[in-house]
Amino acid sequence: MKRSLCAVVALACTSAVRAQLNVAIAAAATPTSCQFTDVQQMLAGSGLFSSVSYVEVMTQTPSLAELQQYDAVITWSNLSYQSGEALGNVLADYVDAGGGVVVATFANSSVTAERSLTGRWSTGYDVILPRSGNQGGNASLGQILDPSHPIMDSVTTFTGGTSMSRPSMTLLEVGATEIAQWNDGRTLVAVGANPKRVDLGFYPPSSNCTSAWWSSGTDGGRMLAQALAFVATDTGCYADCDGSGALNIFDYICFGNEYSVGTSYADCDGSGALNIFDYICFGNEYSAGCP
Repeated sequence: MKRSLCAVVALACTSAVRAQLNVAIAAAATPTSCQFTDVQQMLAGSGLFSSVSYVEVMTQTPSLAELQQYDAVITWSNLSYQSGEALGNVLADYVDAGGGVVVATFANSSVTAERSLTGRWSTGYDVILPRSGNQGGNASLGQILDPSHPIMDSVTTFTGGTSMSRPSMTLLEVGATEIAQWNDGRTLVAVGANPKRVDLGFYPPSSNCTSAWWSSGTDGGRMLAQALAFVATDTGCYADCDGSGALNIFDYICFGNEYSVGTSYADCDGSGALNIFDYICFGNEYSAGCP
């Protein structure tokens, strides 16, 4: 059974839920720098979000109420958070309340104080084991361990530059699943035991900022957007296609849209081919209900 994500790569998906996603960047990056604007433009240009906002985390720590204005947030660092402990605490509260969080390099790898998430975040919210340090140098997309995962939909190429830092650690927290690797075997994408948590093993800004970073002509932007959409919409229940939290006729409509576009989500039975058996499979999932 695959996790639900309606039309992550099909920008023509008619699900109103997807059109209403509001997300935020809560990264240790100034909002006027390329490290922020490059990622914001990639996310906004994906067509998956209604808005991509900025949440300040270098001079203050946002409240839970502020974070709850958004369906999901992404955070990374190369500068220091005001408090890695305070931010870790509130992000843990946010996940507990149903929010989705994507963490990327260096927030999941840095050994520098205040550039990683600590506090309550360290009690079960990490995916890649943190503070392992970084591996640098050229790297590229390696093995995709779960080609059907929505984060990897239509991802075929990813090339890192000469300063492509990635977490040295290859171990994941208990219950986490590695989705894709770098060609040196280090983790590129991993999903937590709670599907509202995803870790990315790369620094989000691209070669649009510095030629030594990942090539903007490859699929890094797609992975960023699809990871954020995944944690924003996944309910842990396959039959809840539209991510509303309730099973109804709109889930059948959503599945029909997925099938028509030919996304991997519609391959319910995992056969690699879309046919009537996928409709039967979806009907069985719907009848079984959600946990």
